Amino acid sequence: MKHYKTMKMYIKTKRFFMYLLRWQLSTPILALVIWLLESKMGYVGATIVANFIGGCMFYWVDKYIFLKHRHESE
Repeated sequence: MKHYKTMKMYIKTKRFFMYLLRWQLSTPILALVIWLLESKMGYVGATIVANFIGGCMFYWVDKYIFLKHRHESE
């Protein structure tokens, strides 16, 4: 039983750090989109577009992080 709890904690920790890495990688990507679009749309419009693009991209990454190992932690 102790091994099971240790393994479950390891998986949760790994998943958390993968999510943190994904979060850090999203910053320069979204900043680039804002930088490219700001002169055409203003900061608000560029931010909305950047968040939409980020949501479309990182939805799949988050799904991978949180669902791929789901059976391992159950």
